Amino acid sequence: MRETPASVGESSPSATSPAVGPHPSSRLHRLGPALVLAVLAPVVAELLFGATPITNPGAFLPDLAVYGGGALLIREVVRRRSLGWASIIVLGVVFGIVEEGLALESLFNPDLFNAGALGGRVLGVNWVWTQWTLGYHAIWSISIPILLAELLFPARRGRSWLGTTGLIVAAAAYVCGVAVLAAIFRFVVAADFAASPIALAIASLVAALLVLLALRWQWSPVDTARPQPARDVPSPVRVGLLAFVAAAAWFLPLVDLPQRLRAGGWVLVPMIVALVVAAIAARLIARWAITGKAWSDVHRLALAIGALLVSMLYGFFYVTSGNAVDQAGQAVASIVALTLLALFARTLSQRGVAESHPTHEP
Repeated sequence: MRETPASVGESSPSATSPAVGPHPSSRLHRLGPALVLAVLAPVVAELLFGATPITNPGAFLPDLAVYGGGALLIREVVRRRSLGWASIIVLGVVFGIVEEGLALESLFNPDLFNAGALGGRVLGVNWVWTQWTLGYHAIWSISIPILLAELLFPARRGRSWLGTTGLIVAAAAYVCGVAVLAAIFRFVVAADFAASPIALAIASLVAALLVLLALRWQWSPVDTARPQPARDVPSPVRVGLLAFVAAAAWFLPLVDLPQRLRAGGWVLVPMIVALVVAAIAARLIARWAITGKAWSDVHRLALAIGALLVSMLYGFFYVTSGNAVDQAGQAVASIVALTLLALFARTLSQRGVAESHPTHEP
């Protein structure tokens, strides 16, 4: 799925314009989308989920470096190469492997985040946790923040947001942030555990192969070789409901399931359900986005809201349930976020009406 070339949609300055210095706010205006994305990524992935609670504000700085830097790098690479959302999602999986596999080692540590208690531990890998957390990072840590940032800045949606200096800063922040997280977890949080060199090497190899796949493979979620008839798309509410159901299915392996589903082959049942529902939802969304004659930014925002509702609810009832202060803080943050998203949905709806009924000046 190819994106609109970066040159489409913005006008170039006139050749006859006088050479003047940049406006004092021009640099901030140019960096605005990147700064918004850098903040959105840790807010969506950590704050609204409750993983970084209000009682631990110091953790937000490394989160900002890792999530903000990672989201910026992934978006920049994908947009510069005119790739699509499939590449963003695959690189989001790579982001998860680097953080959870190489830095935190939660893919292998059965005690960290109670990953082993979820079941499915085979060959030193917590497979239930691995499936869930890699999907979480691909969608919630990377894709949703990028989607929201691009909806906020539609005129620059397909363009690069970083120059060479910005790219270097984002990369340096990401690398330093990952190093800090690795040090904290390896020497403080989980000092008594060390993943085997073989496990780390395999994780690194898988990450490298996925990077090649994301950058080289020509993604085509539907058969675009044949003419596709224009399709009616569901209302944004129904699209959001689909996202909610798919996200709920993805979180299914983490909730309080019967113990039978935590042992033996039965552990595959919730894992397969999550994968099947996610695959069906992805297929439907791809078809609507490519061939839908009324697919709009409101539909895109509905996808984000539906998925975020699930992560917020899980964060409230599970992640922060052991601390009343953290739970209250997460609830307030979620309510504020949902209110802002609802107002943004109204703005997008009005924007769509204005674009479909333009006024003609005499």
